[in-house]
Amino acid sequence: MEGKRPQFQEGLDAFAARHELTDWEGWFSPYDAETYDQVLQNIGEDDVVMEIGAGDLRLALRLAERARRVYAVEVNPLLVGAALQAIGFDLPRNLLVVCANALDISFPNDITVAVLLMRHCQHFGRYEDKLRAAGCRRLLTNARWKSGMESIDLTRPGVPFAEVSEGWYACRCGAVGYVGRGERSDAPPVEVIGCPACQSRFTFDVS
Repeated sequence: MEGKRPQFQEGLDAFAARHELTDWEGWFSPYDAETYDQVLQNIGEDDVVMEIGAGDLRLALRLAERARRVYAVEVNPLLVGAALQAIGFDLPRNLLVVCANALDISFPNDITVAVLLMRHCQHFGRYEDKLRAAGCRRLLTNARWKSGMESIDLTRPGVPFAEVSEGWYACRCGAVGYVGRGERSDAPPVEVIGCPACQSRFTFDVS
């Protein structure tokens, strides 16, 4: 059955490699109703939303019912093409569909909220950097903290990792972890920058 779905057709491997889509990033899989409802509860009528990895546009259509404007970005042309064909002339005027790699395009500067439902996301930090640069204020995602939904305040700077002595942390690069002896395991994570995962990316073997 999966072989008949647009995202699993022949040629996906080469397409995924061309667009730096690793593991599950190149595959669209719908989420449960609870996940979508959690996203929608955080959207107001004045919001301008960007959904990164919009898939078959099922969430984008619901977002367009609530928000002032929705930018739905999906890299897979077969997947989004099939969705647009099914929607036809019922495409909402406030839903702008962009078939492109979100890493390659300029983000509009009127975005207030971004949605990134992408477990196993390998480019979380790059997406977040682009959203911050565009002035986006919030990011709704399940890509980072134990794959559960979280709302990240993009207007607040992260705490330097070295200043965290005890507790959970969640880094803007996408990594999460715990520092200390487990004395604050029930406390919410601290938003940090420069975690060990970040630092390891700049460590080179000179032997």
